[in-house]
Amino acid sequence: MNISIMKRERTLCYPNPLSGAMVMLRMPSRVVFPFGYRISIRQLSDTDMDRRDPNADGIWDDATKTIYLRKRLPVTRRRYILAHELGHAWLDWQHRHLDNGKAKT
Repeated sequence: MNISIMKRERTLCYPNPLSGAMVMLRMPSRVVFPFGYRISIRQLSDTDMDRRDPNADGIWDDATKTIYLRKRLPVTRRRYILAHELGHAWLDWQHRHLDNGKAKT
């Protein structure tokens, strides 16, 4: 079986090895952690991202519980950055819900 990966409109497509049907990987717009900790995911233009931080391709804003991603990047890169920013969000979730907002040593 020829396993080829195609990029279409910033969506990563690849064939399912079992069925042969094309599978599309898209960016989520929301993630929910336990206890209803909702995280929004927004993809911004270069102009909007540069207003927040010109040197960043991804930002975790704990005040608004939002992850911002630079939209022009390939979907594989955005998914990598999303995973990184979700790590920051997870640590914030732990801090708020598991230690009552107080860091423990």
